[in-house]
Amino acid sequence: MKKGLPANRMLDLLIAIVISGLAGSRLLYVITHTSDFAQGWWRAFWPLQADGTLGMEGFVFYGGLLTAIPVAAWLTKRWELSPLRVLDAAMPPLALGSALGRIGCFLNGCCYGRPTDSPLGVVFPESCLAGATFPGIPLHPTQLYVAFDSLLIMVVLLWLERKRRMFDGSVLGTYLIMIGLLRSVEDLFRYYEPGMQLFTLSGVVVSVNHLISLGCIAGGILIIRRFRSPVTDPLD
Repeated sequence: MKKGLPANRMLDLLIAIVISGLAGSRLLYVITHTSDFAQGWWRAFWPLQADGTLGMEGFVFYGGLLTAIPVAAWLTKRWELSPLRVLDAAMPPLALGSALGRIGCFLNGCCYGRPTDSPLGVVFPESCLAGATFPGIPLHPTQLYVAFDSLLIMVVLLWLERKRRMFDGSVLGTYLIMIGLLRSVEDLFRYYEPGMQLFTLSGVVVSVNHLISLGCIAGGILIIRRFRSPVTDPLD
């Protein structure tokens, strides 16, 4: 038991978060890529590529975040636990998982950036999605940008957890603000398919993820303003 949270319930919650997160990630991908399923909607429920491998490009991180957090909050309330305390405990592992996942995206050649002349540019092999879309062209390794920022978020959240007078919801609110701010910047360098693009403003492509990032920032600010009050945890 950590911070008053029963281990058995936390395991059940982890399973629910993983399932709901995958479902939400897939759902947002399908919604923003409807043309990919015009010839067979059954493929929306079968995220495998032609060679039988799992297509990492078939999932959207924000979709999982938007489903996993409400599911976790509902279950913890039903189990008479503190939703804010549980979500606070879940945010550092979520940031670490995001970092590891983005490294996987880099190796898989998905979630790639726009063409660039920067020394940071990476030429992906044509056997992956990034290389097939932009053969022989250096691209921003946005997967690694997100991985680095996710690790930074995790470090900040762990530091917050060690502060003795932080209030329930502070880690969750901080996570939402940081992920929203950092992803807003990173998505300026990310390549998005037409289904994810909303409009272009002064040459900058504004995507669906930009709006979700703004929602995360606003949600984090609201959580911190609403629940900001010192608490004393007798188990700390």
